[in-house]
Amino acid sequence: MSDKYYVYLYRDSKNGKIKYIGRGARITRATAHQLKSHNKELEAWLTKQTFKLEIAGPFENELTSKAVEAALISSHSPTYNKRQEASKFIFRPVGVPDKYVTRLQKPPLTRDELFRGSTTKIILVRITDKDFHDRVGYNQVSPPGDEEVVARVEKYWQLGREDLLENWKANKHESPTLLLGIFGSPGNQIIIASLEIDCKEWANVDIQKNKLIAIPLKSSQNLDKYGLRGYRLCQTAEVRFGSFKPEQFRIVTK
Repeated sequence: MSDKYYVYLYRDSKNGKIKYIGRGARITRATAHQLKSHNKELEAWLTKQTFKLEIAGPFENELTSKAVEAALISSHSPTYNKRQEASKFIFRPVGVPDKYVTRLQKPPLTRDELFRGSTTKIILVRITDKDFHDRVGYNQVSPPGDEEVVARVEKYWQLGREDLLENWKANKHESPTLLLGIFGSPGNQIIIASLEIDCKEWANVDIQKNKLIAIPLKSSQNLDKYGLRGYRLCQTAEVRFGSFKPEQFRIVTK
């Protein structure tokens, strides 16, 4: 083989576990660890253990080899690789920030399970990946920051209709108290934000063209009211949205 770019791995021949993954512009890079390595823990293991060396390539350029190496390290977490830096090539959680990823693995929530605490009425809004001039879409691979998520979830919704807004102005106890941003289609929906509504502020909202408004919030800092952010919605919850403005939100009652 001519010198190109390679990715190699050391595997424990006893149990098959991958111990180290690396890359190099020459095949000899893969075998060099057996003589002397910058990674002393790996070097010590190689002198004591029975190992199997495997190699992939050649790749046409260094960027490809970096991508393969990063993806493999992130998926296998080899014993002797040092901490990996952030990279667009690594495997990472899809849908929500890292801190909420364990919730994605839990059973999806039914509609009844959305009503936590004293909640009796909820506004659910549909969030897509489409960018607007003043708000960004939701990117599952690289979710926007909290401030951008709040801006997208709180506005603009056709809730300024008299039969809704006037009733909430007159009687705050009739108002929904929770706002949930929902991303995805039924059966694959994720709660990307759970925000508490400030029921006292309906009278102060600005009504835009087509009765569009921003929903007043008690706090734009807490996107995880009642610990709902990051959970999936069960398909039986039947949270469906339409393509027209009045169908971009749902109001559900306990």
